[in-house]
Amino acid sequence: MIKGIGTDLIEKRRVEKSISKFGNKFIKKVLTEKEQQEYQTKKTTEKKVSFLSNTFACKEAVCKALGTGFSEGITLKNIEVLREASGNPYLKLLGKAKKKAAEGGFENFTLSISDTKDHSLALVIGEGK
Repeated sequence: MIKGIGTDLIEKRRVEKSISKFGNKFIKKVLTEKEQQEYQTKKTTEKKVSFLSNTFACKEAVCKALGTGFSEGITLKNIEVLREASGNPYLKLLGKAKKKAAEGGFENFTLSISDTKDHSLALVIGEGK
């Protein structure tokens, strides 16, 4: 049964401005250690901006699916967006996000990411009994 749906659309230009203005401070605020490692493998600024925009959109969409937004102690680093060898994204919830998902009866999350030159879009569907 679907317990929650979240979506988010981000202008990549805004993320690029945040990277330019705040640099590593912004990256470390948004990305977990594992995500930062993947971010560093991106060779061009465009690919780095896309990766960060896509990941940020996913994290926002998860909070919407949970019905909390970034509240109740949930932070960007409580949501980890990882990729299988095939490139398919999946979620790993940590800390308060993991606790909130368990309390809400969420058992599985399906994630879809799409992007264009200018935007990143994420859709998250949370399922449970």
